[in-house]
Amino acid sequence: MQQWRGAVMASLVVVFVAAVSAANAQPPGAPPLLRVFLTDGTSLTSFGEWVRMDDRIVFSLPLSDGPTPDLQLVTLAAGRVDWVKTERYAQTARMVHYASTRAEDDFAQFSNQVAAVLTGVAKEPDPKRRLAMAESARSALAEWPRQHYGYRATDVQQMLSLLDEVVSDLRAAAGQDTFELNLVSTTPTAPADTLLPPPSTAQLAEELLAASTLAESPAERTTLLERVVGLIERAADLLPAAWATRVRTTAVGTLRTERATDLAYSKLAATTLDRAAQRARAADVRGLERLRAETLKADAKLGAKRPAELGVMLAAIDAGAESARRLRLARDQWRLLEPVYRSYQRSVRPALVALAGAERALEDIRAQAGPSPAALRKTITRFYKARPAVNGTNPPAQLAAAHALLKSAWEMADNALTLRMRAVETGDRARAAEASAAAAGALMLTVRARDDIAQAVKAPALP
Repeated sequence: MQQWRGAVMASLVVVFVAAVSAANAQPPGAPPLLRVFLTDGTSLTSFGEWVRMDDRIVFSLPLSDGPTPDLQLVTLAAGRVDWVKTERYAQTARMVHYASTRAEDDFAQFSNQVAAVLTGVAKEPDPKRRLAMAESARSALAEWPRQHYGYRATDVQQMLSLLDEVVSDLRAAAGQDTFELNLVSTTPTAPADTLLPPPSTAQLAEELLAASTLAESPAERTTLLERVVGLIERAADLLPAAWATRVRTTAVGTLRTERATDLAYSKLAATTLDRAAQRARAADVRGLERLRAETLKADAKLGAKRPAELGVMLAAIDAGAESARRLRLARDQWRLLEPVYRSYQRSVRPALVALAGAERALEDIRAQAGPSPAALRKTITRFYKARPAVNGTNPPAQLAAAHALLKSAWEMADNALTLRMRAVETGDRARAAEASAAAAGALMLTVRARDDIAQAVKAPALP
Protein backbone atom coordinates (compact mmCIF):
# COMPACT_ATOMS: atom_id res chain seq x y z
CA MET A 1 0.00 0.00 0.00
CA GLN A 2 2.79 2.41 0.94
CA GLN A 3 4.69 1.74 -2.26
CA TRP A 4 1.54 2.24 -4.24
CA ARG A 5 0.88 5.61 -2.59
CA GLY A 6 4.44 6.71 -3.29
CA ALA A 7 4.03 5.81 -6.96
CA VAL A 8 0.73 7.64 -7.12
CA MET A 9 2.34 10.73 -5.55
CA ALA A 10 5.18 10.71 -8.04
CA SER A 11 2.73 10.44 -10.91
CA LEU A 12 0.66 13.34 -9.61
CA VAL A 13 3.72 15.58 -9.30
CA VAL A 14 4.92 14.65 -12.76
CA VAL A 15 1.55 15.62 -14.18
CA PHE A 16 1.64 18.90 -12.24
CA VAL A 17 5.13 19.72 -13.43
CA ALA A 18 4.24 18.96 -17.02
CA ALA A 19 1.41 21.45 -16.82
CA VAL A 20 3.64 24.12 -15.33
CA SER A 21 6.45 23.53 -17.81
CA ALA A 22 4.03 23.95 -20.68
CA ALA A 23 3.45 27.58 -19.64
CA ASN A 24 5.51 30.22 -21.41
CA ALA A 25 7.93 31.73 -18.91
CA GLN A 26 8.45 35.43 -19.53
CA PRO A 27 12.04 36.54 -19.90
CA PRO A 28 13.42 38.80 -17.20
CA GLY A 29 12.44 42.38 -17.93
CA ALA A 30 13.67 45.69 -16.61
CA PRO A 31 14.15 46.09 -12.84
CA PRO A 32 10.96 46.92 -10.94
CA LEU A 33 10.01 50.54 -10.36
CA LEU A 34 10.18 51.04 -6.61
CA ARG A 35 9.17 54.12 -4.66
CA VAL A 36 11.00 56.00 -1.95
CA PHE A 37 8.25 57.47 0.24
CA LEU A 38 9.22 60.60 2.13
CA THR A 39 8.03 61.69 5.54
CA ASP A 40 6.09 64.56 3.95
CA GLY A 41 3.87 62.06 2.11
CA THR A 42 5.42 62.47 -1.35
CA SER A 43 7.46 59.83 -3.15
CA LEU A 44 10.35 59.53 -5.60
CA THR A 45 10.71 56.79 -8.22
CA SER A 46 13.60 54.34 -7.90
CA PHE A 47 14.60 52.37 -10.99
CA GLY A 48 15.48 49.04 -9.42
CA GLU A 49 16.63 48.56 -5.87
CA TRP A 50 17.55 51.40 -3.56
CA VAL A 51 20.45 50.98 -1.14
CA ARG A 52 20.55 52.12 2.47
CA MET A 53 24.03 53.03 3.72
CA ASP A 54 24.18 54.16 7.35
CA ASP A 55 22.32 57.48 7.41
CA ARG A 56 21.83 57.73 3.64
CA ILE A 57 19.68 56.18 0.94
CA VAL A 58 20.99 55.95 -2.61
CA PHE A 59 18.85 55.16 -5.65
CA SER A 60 18.57 55.80 -9.40
CA LEU A 61 15.77 58.10 -10.51
CA PRO A 62 14.70 57.41 -14.14
CA LEU A 63 14.50 60.34 -16.52
CA SER A 64 12.38 58.54 -19.11
CA ASP A 65 10.28 55.41 -19.50
CA GLY A 66 11.28 52.12 -21.09
CA PRO A 67 13.53 49.22 -20.01
CA THR A 68 16.79 51.24 -20.29
CA PRO A 69 16.02 54.82 -19.29
CA ASP A 70 18.51 57.57 -18.63
CA LEU A 71 19.20 57.53 -14.88
CA GLN A 72 20.19 60.08 -12.26
CA LEU A 73 21.80 58.94 -9.02
CA VAL A 74 20.15 60.52 -5.96
CA THR A 75 21.37 60.52 -2.36
CA LEU A 76 19.09 61.55 0.50
CA ALA A 77 19.30 61.58 4.27
CA ALA A 78 17.70 58.43 5.71
CA GLY A 79 15.74 60.54 8.18
CA ARG A 80 13.63 61.98 5.35
CA VAL A 81 12.32 58.54 4.34
CA ASP A 82 9.17 56.79 5.57
CA TRP A 83 10.89 53.43 5.84
CA VAL A 84 7.85 51.36 6.79
CA LYS A 85 5.91 52.42 3.72
CA THR A 86 8.98 52.34 1.46
CA GLU A 87 9.96 48.80 2.43
CA ARG A 88 6.37 47.51 2.27
CA TYR A 89 5.92 48.96 -1.22
CA ALA A 90 9.26 47.50 -2.31
CA GLN A 91 8.18 44.04 -1.15
CA THR A 92 4.97 44.34 -3.17
CA ALA A 93 6.83 45.57 -6.26
CA ARG A 94 9.32 42.72 -6.03
CA MET A 95 6.48 40.21 -5.67
CA VAL A 96 4.61 41.53 -8.69
CA HIS A 97 7.78 41.84 -10.78
CA TYR A 98 8.85 38.30 -9.91
CA ALA A 99 5.42 36.87 -10.71
CA SER A 100 5.43 38.56 -14.12
CA THR A 101 8.95 37.49 -15.12
CA ARG A 102 10.85 34.51 -13.70
CA ALA A 103 8.34 32.97 -11.31
CA GLU A 104 6.66 30.49 -13.67
CA ASP A 105 9.95 29.22 -15.03
CA ASP A 106 11.48 28.91 -11.54
CA PHE A 107 8.45 27.03 -10.28
CA ALA A 108 8.53 24.64 -13.21
CA GLN A 109 12.22 23.84 -12.63
CA PHE A 110 11.67 23.42 -8.92
CA SER A 111 8.67 21.14 -9.43
CA ASN A 112 10.69 18.99 -11.83
CA GLN A 113 13.33 18.56 -9.17
CA VAL A 114 10.75 17.57 -6.55
CA ALA A 115 9.11 15.19 -8.98
CA ALA A 116 12.44 13.54 -9.70
CA VAL A 117 12.98 12.97 -5.99
CA LEU A 118 9.50 11.53 -5.47
CA THR A 119 9.86 9.26 -8.48
CA GLY A 120 13.00 7.97 -6.84
CA VAL A 121 11.00 7.40 -3.63
CA ALA A 122 8.66 5.04 -5.47
CA LYS A 123 11.65 3.04 -6.79
CA GLU A 124 13.75 3.01 -3.60
CA PRO A 125 13.60 -0.46 -1.89
CA ASP A 126 15.00 0.70 1.47
CA PRO A 127 12.12 2.01 3.67
CA LYS A 128 14.34 4.35 5.70
CA ARG A 129 16.02 5.75 2.62
CA ARG A 130 12.60 6.18 1.00
CA LEU A 131 11.35 8.09 4.05
CA ALA A 132 14.40 10.39 4.09
CA MET A 133 13.92 11.24 0.42
CA ALA A 134 10.25 12.05 0.90
CA GLU A 135 10.94 14.22 3.94
CA SER A 136 13.62 16.13 1.99
CA ALA A 137 11.12 16.80 -0.80
CA ARG A 138 8.56 17.98 1.73
CA SER A 139 11.06 20.35 3.36
CA ALA A 140 11.94 21.90 0.00
CA LEU A 141 8.25 22.36 -0.84
CA ALA A 142 7.57 24.03 2.50
CA GLU A 143 10.38 26.54 1.94
CA TRP A 144 9.38 27.51 -1.59
CA PRO A 145 6.73 30.18 -0.82
CA ARG A 146 8.87 31.97 1.73
CA GLN A 147 11.84 32.20 -0.61
CA HIS A 148 9.82 33.16 -3.71
CA TYR A 149 7.45 35.89 -2.56
CA GLY A 150 4.63 33.41 -1.89
CA TYR A 151 4.34 32.44 -5.54
CA ARG A 152 1.99 29.44 -6.10
CA ALA A 153 1.64 29.08 -2.34
CA THR A 154 -1.83 27.50 -2.72
CA ASP A 155 -0.55 24.84 -5.12
CA VAL A 156 2.35 24.13 -2.83
CA GLN A 157 0.01 23.80 0.15
CA GLN A 158 -2.12 21.24 -1.69
CA MET A 159 0.97 19.26 -2.63
CA LEU A 160 2.19 19.38 0.97
CA SER A 161 -1.13 17.98 2.25
CA LEU A 162 -0.90 15.03 -0.09
CA LEU A 163 2.81 14.55 0.59
CA ASP A 164 2.15 14.53 4.35
CA GLU A 165 -0.06 11.47 3.89
CA VAL A 166 2.65 9.74 1.92
CA VAL A 167 5.29 10.59 4.54
CA SER A 168 3.03 9.16 7.29
CA ASP A 169 2.66 5.87 5.37
CA LEU A 170 6.42 5.74 4.74
CA ARG A 171 7.12 6.25 8.44
CA ALA A 172 4.89 3.35 9.28
CA ALA A 173 6.64 1.21 6.65
CA ALA A 174 10.01 2.19 8.16
CA GLY A 175 8.86 1.06 11.59
CA GLN A 176 8.46 4.53 13.09
CA ASP A 177 5.40 4.91 15.28
CA THR A 178 6.04 8.56 16.25
CA PHE A 179 3.73 11.31 15.03
CA GLU A 180 4.96 14.73 13.92
CA LEU A 181 2.79 17.78 13.47
CA ASN A 182 4.23 19.90 10.66
CA LEU A 183 2.87 23.43 10.61
CA VAL A 184 3.61 25.48 7.51
CA SER A 185 3.57 29.27 7.59
CA THR A 186 2.75 30.49 4.13
CA THR A 187 3.81 33.83 2.70
CA PRO A 188 0.86 36.03 1.73
CA THR A 189 0.19 35.76 -1.98
CA ALA A 190 -1.76 39.02 -2.23
CA PRO A 191 0.25 42.25 -2.64
CA ALA A 192 0.42 44.38 0.50
CA ASP A 193 0.08 47.61 -1.50
CA THR A 194 -1.36 48.70 -4.81
CA LEU A 195 1.43 49.62 -7.18
CA LEU A 196 1.47 53.12 -8.58
CA PRO A 197 1.45 53.57 -12.35
CA PRO A 198 4.77 54.46 -14.03
CA PRO A 199 5.45 58.21 -13.68
CA SER A 200 4.96 60.52 -16.63
CA THR A 201 7.71 62.77 -17.93
CA ALA A 202 6.16 65.70 -16.08
CA GLN A 203 6.07 63.71 -12.85
CA LEU A 204 9.71 62.72 -13.27
CA ALA A 205 10.65 66.37 -13.73
CA GLU A 206 8.72 67.25 -10.57
CA GLU A 207 10.51 64.45 -8.71
CA LEU A 208 13.91 65.69 -9.93
CA LEU A 209 13.05 69.17 -8.73
CA ALA A 210 11.91 67.82 -5.36
CA ALA A 211 15.07 65.73 -5.03
CA SER A 212 17.19 68.82 -5.69
CA THR A 213 15.63 70.54 -2.67
CA LEU A 214 16.43 67.50 -0.48
CA ALA A 215 19.97 66.79 -1.67
CA GLU A 216 22.55 67.75 0.94
CA SER A 217 25.49 67.99 -1.44
CA PRO A 218 25.66 71.28 -3.40
CA ALA A 219 27.25 69.47 -6.34
CA GLU A 220 24.44 66.92 -6.47
CA ARG A 221 21.84 69.66 -6.05
CA THR A 222 23.28 71.53 -9.04
CA THR A 223 23.40 68.35 -11.12
CA LEU A 224 19.76 67.56 -10.34
CA LEU A 225 18.67 71.06 -11.32
CA GLU A 226 20.60 70.83 -14.58
CA ARG A 227 18.91 67.51 -15.31
CA VAL A 228 15.49 69.09 -14.67
CA VAL A 229 16.18 71.82 -17.23
CA GLY A 230 17.57 69.32 -19.72
CA LEU A 231 14.58 66.97 -19.29
CA ILE A 232 12.08 69.78 -19.89
CA GLU A 233 13.95 71.04 -22.94
CA ARG A 234 14.12 67.53 -24.48
CA ALA A 235 10.45 66.79 -23.86
CA ALA A 236 9.08 70.28 -24.49
CA ASP A 237 6.60 69.03 -27.12
CA LEU A 238 5.17 66.42 -24.74
CA LEU A 239 4.64 68.69 -21.74
CA PRO A 240 2.00 71.31 -20.97
CA ALA A 241 3.52 74.64 -21.96
CA ALA A 242 2.46 76.54 -18.84
CA TRP A 243 3.66 73.79 -16.55
CA ALA A 244 6.98 73.44 -18.38
CA THR A 245 7.58 77.20 -18.23
CA ARG A 246 6.84 77.33 -14.51
CA VAL A 247 9.04 74.37 -13.60
CA ARG A 248 11.89 75.45 -15.87
CA THR A 249 11.81 78.99 -14.46
CA THR A 250 11.95 77.60 -10.93
CA ALA A 251 14.83 75.26 -11.78
CA VAL A 252 16.85 77.90 -13.64
CA GLY A 253 16.35 80.44 -10.86
CA THR A 254 17.41 77.97 -8.20
CA LEU A 255 20.36 76.87 -10.31
CA ARG A 256 21.47 80.48 -10.70
CA THR A 257 21.24 80.95 -6.93
CA GLU A 258 23.23 77.77 -6.30
CA ARG A 259 26.01 78.85 -8.63
CA ALA A 260 26.16 82.31 -7.09
CA THR A 261 26.37 80.70 -3.65
CA ASP A 262 29.16 78.39 -4.85
CA LEU A 263 31.10 81.39 -6.16
CA ALA A 264 30.62 83.36 -2.93
CA TYR A 265 31.82 80.46 -0.78
CA SER A 266 34.74 79.82 -3.12
CA LYS A 267 35.90 83.42 -2.69
CA LEU A 268 35.34 83.28 1.06
CA ALA A 269 37.34 80.05 1.33
CA ALA A 270 40.26 81.40 -0.73
CA THR A 271 40.46 84.59 1.36
CA THR A 272 40.01 82.79 4.67
CA LEU A 273 42.61 80.09 4.01
CA ASP A 274 45.16 82.66 2.84
CA ARG A 275 44.63 84.85 5.92
CA ALA A 276 44.75 81.82 8.21
CA ALA A 277 48.11 80.76 6.76
CA GLN A 278 49.54 84.29 7.09
CA ARG A 279 48.44 84.65 10.71
CA ALA A 280 49.71 81.20 11.61
CA ARG A 281 53.16 82.07 10.21
CA ALA A 282 53.06 85.28 12.26
CA ALA A 283 52.07 83.33 15.41
CA ASP A 284 49.04 85.63 15.60
CA VAL A 285 46.77 83.59 17.86
CA ARG A 286 44.39 86.48 18.55
CA GLY A 287 44.18 87.26 14.86
CA LEU A 288 43.12 83.67 14.12
CA GLU A 289 40.46 83.83 16.81
CA ARG A 290 39.07 86.97 15.18
CA LEU A 291 39.26 85.31 11.76
CA ARG A 292 37.15 82.41 13.04
CA ALA A 293 34.46 84.76 14.29
CA GLU A 294 34.55 86.72 11.03
CA THR A 295 34.17 83.50 9.01
CA LEU A 296 31.14 82.41 11.02
CA LYS A 297 29.61 85.83 10.52
CA ALA A 298 30.25 85.71 6.76
CA ASP A 299 28.70 82.24 6.58
CA ALA A 300 25.57 83.46 8.40
CA LYS A 301 25.34 86.39 5.98
CA LEU A 302 25.41 83.95 3.06
CA GLY A 303 22.59 81.94 4.62
CA ALA A 304 24.73 79.13 6.10
CA LYS A 305 24.19 77.19 2.87
CA ARG A 306 27.49 75.33 2.67
CA PRO A 307 28.16 73.55 5.98
CA ALA A 308 30.81 71.28 4.44
CA GLU A 309 32.78 74.21 3.03
CA LEU A 310 32.42 76.07 6.33
CA GLY A 311 33.74 73.01 8.15
CA VAL A 312 36.85 72.96 5.96
CA MET A 313 37.51 76.65 6.61
CA LEU A 314 37.03 76.35 10.37
CA ALA A 315 39.24 73.26 10.48
CA ALA A 316 42.00 75.17 8.67
CA ILE A 317 41.65 78.12 11.06
CA ASP A 318 41.73 75.83 14.10
CA ALA A 319 44.78 73.98 12.78
CA GLY A 320 46.46 77.32 12.10
CA ALA A 321 45.64 78.49 15.61
CA GLU A 322 47.20 75.38 17.10
CA SER A 323 50.34 75.88 14.99
CA ALA A 324 50.40 79.56 15.99
CA ARG A 325 50.25 78.65 19.70
CA ARG A 326 53.16 76.23 19.34
CA LEU A 327 55.12 78.77 17.31
CA ARG A 328 54.40 81.55 19.79
CA LEU A 329 55.69 79.42 22.65
CA ALA A 330 58.82 78.52 20.68
CA ARG A 331 59.45 82.16 19.79
CA ASP A 332 58.97 83.32 23.37
CA GLN A 333 61.47 80.70 24.47
CA TRP A 334 63.85 81.81 21.74
CA ARG A 335 63.57 85.45 22.85
CA LEU A 336 64.38 84.36 26.39
CA LEU A 337 67.46 82.46 25.21
CA GLU A 338 68.54 84.88 22.49
CA PRO A 339 71.20 86.58 24.67
CA VAL A 340 72.67 83.16 25.47
CA TYR A 341 72.73 82.25 21.79
CA ARG A 342 74.44 85.53 20.86
CA SER A 343 77.02 85.02 23.60
CA TYR A 344 77.76 81.54 22.31
CA GLN A 345 78.14 82.81 18.75
CA ARG A 346 80.64 85.42 19.91
CA SER A 347 82.57 82.75 21.84
CA VAL A 348 82.96 80.32 18.95
CA ARG A 349 83.40 82.94 16.24
CA PRO A 350 87.23 82.68 16.26
CA ALA A 351 86.95 78.93 15.70
CA LEU A 352 84.54 79.37 12.82
CA VAL A 353 86.79 82.03 11.29
CA ALA A 354 89.82 79.76 11.66
CA LEU A 355 87.97 76.87 9.99
CA ALA A 356 86.86 79.14 7.16
CA GLY A 357 90.40 80.38 6.72
CA ALA A 358 91.75 76.82 6.67
CA GLU A 359 89.33 75.65 4.01
CA ARG A 360 91.76 76.23 1.12
CA ALA A 361 94.56 74.45 2.97
CA LEU A 362 92.28 71.53 3.90
CA GLU A 363 91.18 71.20 0.27
CA ASP A 364 94.84 70.96 -0.77
CA ILE A 365 95.55 68.39 1.94
CA ARG A 366 92.52 66.32 0.88
CA ALA A 367 93.78 66.34 -2.71
CA GLN A 368 97.40 65.81 -1.49
CA ALA A 369 98.26 68.91 -3.51
CA GLY A 370 99.81 71.07 -0.77
CA PRO A 371 99.77 73.54 0.81
CA SER A 372 103.27 74.86 0.94
CA PRO A 373 105.15 74.38 4.25
CA ALA A 374 104.98 78.14 4.95
CA ALA A 375 101.22 78.29 4.39
CA LEU A 376 100.79 75.11 6.43
CA ARG A 377 102.71 76.55 9.40
CA LYS A 378 100.69 79.77 9.23
CA THR A 379 97.40 77.83 9.28
CA ILE A 380 98.57 75.66 12.19
CA THR A 381 99.47 78.82 14.15
CA ARG A 382 96.02 80.34 13.58
CA PHE A 383 94.45 77.06 14.70
CA TYR A 384 96.51 77.02 17.89
CA LYS A 385 95.40 80.55 18.77
CA ALA A 386 91.71 79.77 18.12
CA ARG A 387 91.67 76.48 20.08
CA PRO A 388 90.22 78.03 23.31
CA ALA A 389 87.17 79.18 21.35
CA VAL A 390 86.25 75.51 20.89
CA ASN A 391 87.50 73.79 24.01
CA GLY A 392 86.80 76.64 26.39
CA THR A 393 83.19 77.37 25.39
CA ASN A 394 80.37 75.81 27.42
CA PRO A 395 77.34 75.70 25.06
CA PRO A 396 73.70 75.97 26.21
CA ALA A 397 71.72 72.73 26.16
CA GLN A 398 69.96 73.69 22.93
CA LEU A 399 73.34 73.98 21.16
CA ALA A 400 75.12 71.02 22.74
CA ALA A 401 74.74 68.76 19.69
CA ALA A 402 75.81 71.46 17.22
CA HIS A 403 78.81 72.34 19.39
CA ALA A 404 79.86 68.69 19.62
CA LEU A 405 79.80 68.59 15.82
CA LEU A 406 81.90 71.75 15.68
CA LYS A 407 84.39 70.25 18.09
CA SER A 408 84.69 67.10 15.99
CA ALA A 409 85.26 69.19 12.87
CA TRP A 410 87.91 71.21 14.66
CA GLU A 411 89.77 68.13 15.92
CA MET A 412 89.72 66.47 12.51
CA ALA A 413 91.00 69.65 10.84
CA ASP A 414 93.73 70.01 13.48
CA ASN A 415 94.68 66.37 12.95
CA ALA A 416 94.78 66.81 9.18
CA LEU A 417 97.11 69.81 9.49
CA THR A 418 99.41 68.00 11.95
CA LEU A 419 99.60 64.80 9.89
CA ARG A 420 100.33 66.77 6.72
CA MET A 421 103.18 68.59 8.42
CA ARG A 422 104.70 65.29 9.58
CA ALA A 423 104.25 63.80 6.11
CA VAL A 424 106.07 66.81 4.62
CA GLU A 425 108.86 66.54 7.20
CA THR A 426 109.37 62.80 6.69
CA GLY A 427 108.19 62.29 3.11
CA ASP A 428 105.81 59.60 4.43
CA ARG A 429 103.05 59.00 1.86
CA ALA A 430 101.02 56.90 4.28
CA ARG A 431 100.72 59.88 6.64
CA ALA A 432 99.85 62.09 3.68
CA ALA A 433 96.95 59.71 2.92
CA GLU A 434 95.82 59.80 6.57
CA ALA A 435 95.93 63.59 6.46
CA SER A 436 93.83 63.55 3.27
CA ALA A 437 91.12 61.44 4.92
CA ALA A 438 91.08 63.65 8.00
CA ALA A 439 90.84 66.79 5.84
CA ALA A 440 87.87 65.35 3.91
CA GLY A 441 86.06 64.60 7.18
CA ALA A 442 86.86 68.03 8.59
CA LEU A 443 85.49 69.82 5.54
CA MET A 444 82.24 67.84 5.66
CA LEU A 445 81.73 68.25 9.41
CA THR A 446 82.53 71.96 9.25
CA VAL A 447 79.69 72.60 6.82
CA ARG A 448 77.26 70.61 8.96
CA ALA A 449 78.36 72.29 12.19
CA ARG A 450 78.07 75.78 10.68
CA ASP A 451 74.56 75.01 9.37
CA ASP A 452 73.40 73.40 12.62
CA ILE A 453 74.57 76.34 14.70
CA ALA A 454 72.89 78.83 12.37
CA GLN A 455 69.66 76.85 12.46
CA ALA A 456 69.71 76.47 16.24
CA VAL A 457 70.05 80.18 16.92
CA LYS A 458 67.55 81.19 14.24
CA ALA A 459 64.16 82.50 15.31
CA PRO A 460 61.49 79.70 15.03
CA ALA A 461 59.20 79.82 12.00
CA LEU A 462 56.60 77.62 10.32
CA PRO A 463 57.73 75.66 7.23
